[in-house]
Amino acid sequence: MALRRPRNVVHVLAAAVFVAALAQPLPARAADPLLMFVLGFAKNLIESSLQENKAQRGAEANVALPAPAPVAKAPASMDQSDLRALIDESFVYLSRAQRAELLAGLEKALADPANSAYREAILNQFVAVARQVQYTHGQLSRLSPEDKLVLADRFAANFRTLSPEQQHALLEQLRLRALPLPTDLNDMMLAALTPLQ
Repeated sequence: MALRRPRNVVHVLAAAVFVAALAQPLPARAADPLLMFVLGFAKNLIESSLQENKAQRGAEANVALPAPAPVAKAPASMDQSDLRALIDESFVYLSRAQRAELLAGLEKALADPANSAYREAILNQFVAVARQVQYTHGQLSRLSPEDKLVLADRFAANFRTLSPEQQHALLEQLRLRALPLPTDLNDMMLAALTPLQ
């Protein structure tokens, strides 16, 4: 049975970014700690998985370098269509309606006169988080099924080190499919946590 994502998932993501940016008069230091934990954890596991695969292959394979990416527009100069494209590319795991809701929430925060002094910081933080989410989701999507299983097992081992409150919050986000994970990996992580519950 597939779990339906509630409409408030967008609010969770939007709140994570906006609260971090708006709560501090200086540039925001971090988005939602839970999201940053998952992104950092995934990045470390991807890197270690790549290193293990490289070591198993023995000799280094010739890797073709990707074409240079187009120069990204500065966050402060992004318009609504740029932001919509960024959201569509970065939050692919959300439904179209949820991405539209996320854009509407961002635009509302940017249009609020109380936020005018922080507009650039809000945009910089949002763009940084969106790009990190996009990169992480793309890397996770490209993992082999075997690597995803290893990742899920490592995730379960690390999950045990979290406080009960963090475990509950993370488990809830996995159940709601509110994290930037490919569907199959989300399912594998939930399955790996089942014996712990």
